[in-house]
Amino acid sequence: MSTPAIAVAFFDPARDVYGTARSGATLLFDGRRPTIHPQGPSLELDGGRVRAVLDDRLSLELEPVSDEADLDGVTARLCHVRGEVGGRGIDCLGTLSETHEPPSWEELELVRSVSALVDDRNAVLALARRPRGARGHGDERVSAWLLQDGKLLAVEEARISTVYDGSGRQRSAGLELWLPGEEFPHRGSGAALAGSSLELDELTVHAAVFRWRLDGRDGAGAYELMARAEPPAAA
Repeated sequence: MSTPAIAVAFFDPARDVYGTARSGATLLFDGRRPTIHPQGPSLELDGGRVRAVLDDRLSLELEPVSDEADLDGVTARLCHVRGEVGGRGIDCLGTLSETHEPPSWEELELVRSVSALVDDRNAVLALARRPRGARGHGDERVSAWLLQDGKLLAVEEARISTVYDGSGRQRSAGLELWLPGEEFPHRGSGAALAGSSLELDELTVHAAVFRWRLDGRDGAGAYELMARAEPPAAA
């Protein structure tokens, strides 16, 4: 069995510093200014914690504060993140994800991932896979979990609606999350604070930091889109 691919992300609105890192790429945001590094961080596992280091660019410790959310071949956890980025201290929320089953790109058009982090007891983690030839987001397979008051709850049905700009980058989004037995969905909305695009493993990746509002509470997180080709103008 191959080793799972690990990705880390952090979101510090108080200091206006954000980032995502994985094997082959590190993307850091100082406010709205992105910096792309073609190397991923070295990762050291220490029990349940992960230490991520990239030269003098970042040194982070991620401590999971939630159970694992199973997102259709990817497991993800909400984390408390401490450390330094570019010599600046950070103390914030983030995510740690492990890809156990890589996307089958011969069958897929695009993959979308969303994290909306309110605090260490409330968040949304979601992953959507769109098959080739699909007409839109209604044909996607969406996996989502709602962390509510520290309890991780499987979402029965999730919808991620998105508005893109003319270049196919995600600018705003809406979330509707139905839990089993509930009549009305939990709702969220978000808008891009910063973003950047890169080529990674023959894919186009549009990565954006989002400001989210979930069930009336503010948060931060990410909306990432990976595609074989240019995404549609709207979905």
